Amino acid sequence: MRHLPIFMDVQGHDCLVVGGGSVAVRKAGLLLEAGAKVTLVAPEACKELLEQQSAGRMIWLAESFAARHLAGRMLVIAATDDAGVNRRVYAAARSRSLPVNVADQPALCSFILPAVIDRAPVTIAVSSGGTAPVLARHLKTRLETFIPHTWGRLAGLLGGWRGEVKRRLSSPLARRRFWEDALEGQVASLALAGDTVGAEACLAQALSAAVDEGVQGQGGEVWLVGAGPGDPELLTLKALRLLQRADVIVYDRLVGPEILALARREAERVFVGKRASDHALPQEAISELLVRLATEGKRVLRLKGGIPSFSDAAARRSSAWLPPISPSRSCQG
Repeated sequence: MRHLPIFMDVQGHDCLVVGGGSVAVRKAGLLLEAGAKVTLVAPEACKELLEQQSAGRMIWLAESFAARHLAGRMLVIAATDDAGVNRRVYAAARSRSLPVNVADQPALCSFILPAVIDRAPVTIAVSSGGTAPVLARHLKTRLETFIPHTWGRLAGLLGGWRGEVKRRLSSPLARRRFWEDALEGQVASLALAGDTVGAEACLAQALSAAVDEGVQGQGGEVWLVGAGPGDPELLTLKALRLLQRADVIVYDRLVGPEILALARREAERVFVGKRASDHALPQEAISELLVRLATEGKRVLRLKGGIPSFSDAAARRSSAWLPPISPSRSCQG
C-alpha cells in the first residue's frame, strides 16, 4: 500500500486551489462539498469559476501564485497547465509542511484525491495511487451500481442508536455482534427498502432482546472452514463472511497471506501448522485450543488449507471433540 487512506476534516477550514480552468473548478468543488472555505488563485478565470464566485461559493484572487497565498491554509491543490507554477506551488507548500496535491502529477503530491462514492454519511474512496485514475473511476462506476443511496439512511439510523446501544450493552464484543446481526438481518433490509420507521422498531426490539437475554458476548462458536487451493477468489461467499466475522482464526501453513488478509485487522490469528523446524500442534491440542476460545465467548474459525473432506462422517469426526458449549459447524471454502 503506497498511500495511507485518511479522511480529513476540512469543514470550515481555508483551502487554496491554484488554477483557473475546469480542472481547478472540479477540485474546488470537491472541497466545497466537504464544507471547506475555498480561495482560488489564477490570473484568468473560466466561465464556471466566475459562476461559482458570483454565487458566493468561493473567493477568486485574479493574480499569479505567490508563497504568501499559503498563509493560513489547511491544504493546497495546484491545477494549472504551467509545469513551472505547479512545481513552485509544490515546493512552497512542502517547505511549510502543508499537504499539497498537483493534479495528474503523483510525484508532486503529498496526498492524492480518490474517486468518491458519496452515500453520506457513508463515503467510499477508490484510488489507484495516482497511477491509473481512469481505472479508479471505472471501479467507482461499477461499485456505484451495487451500493444504493439508501445506505446513507441506514448509516444515519445506526448512528442515532450508538449511544443507547453502548449504554445498554457494556461489552464491546456484545456491541459488535449486535451491530453485525442488525446489518445482516431485518433491520438493514427494512432500512434499505426505505422503511425507516419499521427498521427503528426492529432495532429497538432486537436491543431489548439482547439485554433481556443477557447477551454480553458469551455465545461462542466454532466453524471448520476449508480454505481451498489458496486463491482468495475461489472462496465461497459463506466462507468469506465467516472469515470476516471471526474473532480468532486458527490456521495452518497451507493458508496463504492473501486469504488471511481478508479477515478483520483486529481478529486474532493463531498459527498451528508446521513450519521449518516448528512442529505442528497435535489434533488434541488444537481441539483444546478451539474449545477454550469458544468458552471465552469468541467466534472461532478453524481455517484449514487445501480441500479437506466435509462428508457427514468427516464432519462428525472433526467435531466429536467439541463439547456442547457452542455450535460447531463446517463450511466448504
